[in-house]
Amino acid sequence: MQKLLPLFLIVIGISGAFGQGSISGTVTDAKSKEAIVGANVVIQGTTIGVQTDVDGKFVFANVKAGTYNLQITFITYKAHAVPDVLVEDGKRINIDVPMSEEVSMLNEVVVSGTRQTNTDYDLVKSIKDAKVIVVGVTEEQISKTLDRDAAQVLKRVPGITIKDEQFVVSRGLAERYNPVMLHNTYAPSVETDVRSFSFATIPSSQLDRILVFKSPAADLPGDFAGSVVKIFTKSIPDENGFVIDYSTQFRAGTTFQDFSYQERNPGFFTGYNTGFYNLPGSFPADAKNLQGNDLVNAGKSLKNLWKAQQGTALPDQRLTVTFNRKFTLGSIQVGTINALSYSNSYGSFAVERGDYTQDNPNFQYNDKQYNQQVRTGVLSNWAFKINANHLIEFKNLFNVSSNDQLVKRYGVPGSISGGQENGSFDKVYRGIYSGQLMGKHDLFNKQTSVEWVAGYNNTYRDQPDYKRYQSLNDGNGVIQINVPNTVTPTALGRFYAALTENSYSGGVSAKQVLPITDNPLRSPELKAGVFFENKTRNFHARNIGYTTATTNFDQNLSYLPVYQLLDPQNINNTTGLQISEITYRKDSYTAQNNLLAYYLMTSVPVGAKFKLDAGVRFEDNLQQLISYDDFKTQDVNFHSWVSRALPSANASFNLTEKMLVRAAYGQTLNRPEFRELAPFSFYDFNFNFIYYGNPTLKTAQVQNLDLRWEYYPSKGELITFGGFYKDFIDPIESYIDINSPGGGNKLVTFVNSKSAKVYGAELEVKKTLSGLTGSGFLNNISVMVNSSVMSSTVQVPDLYTTGRATSRPLQGQAPYIINAGIYYNSEPKGWQVNLLYNTVGKTVYLVGTDFYHDVYVLPRNVVDITFTKRLNDKFSLKGGIVDILNQPIRFHNSGTTGGEPNQVIQEYKPGQVFSIGVSARL
Repeated sequence: MQKLLPLFLIVIGISGAFGQGSISGTVTDAKSKEAIVGANVVIQGTTIGVQTDVDGKFVFANVKAGTYNLQITFITYKAHAVPDVLVEDGKRINIDVPMSEEVSMLNEVVVSGTRQTNTDYDLVKSIKDAKVIVVGVTEEQISKTLDRDAAQVLKRVPGITIKDEQFVVSRGLAERYNPVMLHNTYAPSVETDVRSFSFATIPSSQLDRILVFKSPAADLPGDFAGSVVKIFTKSIPDENGFVIDYSTQFRAGTTFQDFSYQERNPGFFTGYNTGFYNLPGSFPADAKNLQGNDLVNAGKSLKNLWKAQQGTALPDQRLTVTFNRKFTLGSIQVGTINALSYSNSYGSFAVERGDYTQDNPNFQYNDKQYNQQVRTGVLSNWAFKINANHLIEFKNLFNVSSNDQLVKRYGVPGSISGGQENGSFDKVYRGIYSGQLMGKHDLFNKQTSVEWVAGYNNTYRDQPDYKRYQSLNDGNGVIQINVPNTVTPTALGRFYAALTENSYSGGVSAKQVLPITDNPLRSPELKAGVFFENKTRNFHARNIGYTTATTNFDQNLSYLPVYQLLDPQNINNTTGLQISEITYRKDSYTAQNNLLAYYLMTSVPVGAKFKLDAGVRFEDNLQQLISYDDFKTQDVNFHSWVSRALPSANASFNLTEKMLVRAAYGQTLNRPEFRELAPFSFYDFNFNFIYYGNPTLKTAQVQNLDLRWEYYPSKGELITFGGFYKDFIDPIESYIDINSPGGGNKLVTFVNSKSAKVYGAELEVKKTLSGLTGSGFLNNISVMVNSSVMSSTVQVPDLYTTGRATSRPLQGQAPYIINAGIYYNSEPKGWQVNLLYNTVGKTVYLVGTDFYHDVYVLPRNVVDITFTKRLNDKFSLKGGIVDILNQPIRFHNSGTTGGEPNQVIQEYKPGQVFSIGVSARL
């Protein structure tokens, strides 16, 4: 996959060979100054014309350099001519056109144009016109924040929270219930342990918009319960240009402070896995049966990367270079956006960790955690507009990243963990290529439309050489490393894992307007479609530990620093150490999922106010996983064929032109994911948990009900309020094993709970203060508030009731979410200032037992302030402060049943981030 990067760079270079300009403007009533909607604007001497939108705006793209005359006409208005419009290469000229009333007839014109999708106004219009309940965020709103990636952007969406800084939780439902689509094909997963697309892999600079669909429909995936998240990257540019965005960030407690890291490979700054940390090519495929010199030589072949390097954390760096071009190939209009993004960030945190059996501590640690993330991304999107009725797009997204983490762990003096000094070195590489070829075709006077898509995804997640060690300080500064007599990789060992996933998908849909009336908006529609996906995954892991070679082990070696202890000269079969592999067959699995979905739906207007959209989706799904259970000494051959009919209905009633009510119902499902089925177990050093799968999981069933009131006061404004209800059968959750040892590693597995019910209400307000007072300052201010309150109850299955509460909140469900923003925008002065707020209520992170109670993520208030200052037409300055309050991120549980979660499982402060940057549009 990494070979695709040079190809993308070549494509970017080719696109620079062409260029035109563009013409845009606004048509208004000369007296009232109100926008004229639907006015026809034609370039005289051609058949090219456009129609003004609901804002009175129009745009001509791909206009060759030269001088043109425009003709503007609209019924009951005088025709208006604009002569001598000078178009220059790569530039846009803007024209304001006031029109005076007079009755006149219009000649037919050819209408050609590209609808904008990346502004807040376009989003509000899309929400109002949608057939389902949908919310979202656009490039315009993203530009008002300092959000670095799609995960941070989604925090601004109503009802959305982000788990582990990268996964989406919607309406309080965990990431497993929220499928992600890239341009109408499923996005790939890059994680081994969870079902979710990692939004942290997409830089915010590459986003056009994100839409979140909250009610079921026949043309949406059936495997969801929270929401369907659709990501759209940038497509056809408004004009030619070359944009450079650069910023640097300073994190309190990290930047310019001492920073520890493991030895770096020469290409670490790219985010690529160069193979530096991988097992040597000569290393045996299975080292369990090695003996004598073969075992010694295999141990010596492993690189000694155990010495922590020391340096200084530099300021974070972010750079995005975007190249936009519009040109023609014969009669075909071509648009392309190509972007290269890069970031390098540091984080140094003091982490408090604990573990309890009721009130009794099992361990108490203070960690010093050092993190560095490097990310490189390429986007190359192409659009070919054959004519006004036919559009073909080719979209490509390629991102790689590396996450480097070093942890120094110290037992709290005087506690049960006093004297312990442990550590870990971790490196995780992620990569994603996602490509889609898609088309849209309007036929038969636009009464028939056909859309199709073909997609390919490739992802990888490599964890080469996850190293861990344990040692003990006797209180006098003498430190002894724990060298086990039997292989225990969690005490002194190395872990290697690699995941690759490929998927092929395709779909086609056709929509037919039934011309029963003269008004197409009041004519019924039929829509049918089919979609397929074939997804395969390969995962394998190896556990290699160090042990004493013989009973004659030289104990003096254990008092050396870990990097000296593991020097090759100490790997021998006499008085030194040797390696021992404890990899099981269950540590590898292969899996595939084949989905065939087909649907039929109809949209039926009843009069001018009521519309019913109803349909049924059929999904045939085959899920297979092959592995082995070493402890039961039996093969794991999971084979599940599930065929379901999923009906849905969405109804809307327009109370006025600006107000409507929606109601929705639908059946959906939730399938177990590969990792949840696989018997593979994984040790999480940070939480001291061991996760393992459950091949007996069943597909969950969900009933969804929504009701929402919507009001659109004026352009770009909305006020919505609604409620929802969800009824689950067999929801899948993460349980702490009741047999977990009190002071040892906790075992976590995946279980079908018996049932669950979720209730909730949502409020969203987007409103400008313009016109409320005579204040010019207030006229430049707009506000945004969205909030959700939720409640849930889960019935625990009979098999798991012993030692657990039989009724509790659903795992991952937050009781409330609040997002708010105040935006100041003075166009004449070039100033934009934004104040943003976010908080999430207490959320169940892990389901516990009577002895080890549920683990909660506790609320924290997040306040950001950002600003943008336009210096001139080409340059602007952007900066701000993220997380001004710097409240701790807290994972707690309680010592008594029903008590407040006041016992620390993990707690740390991430630090405020101060940012300053510049944008140049050349």
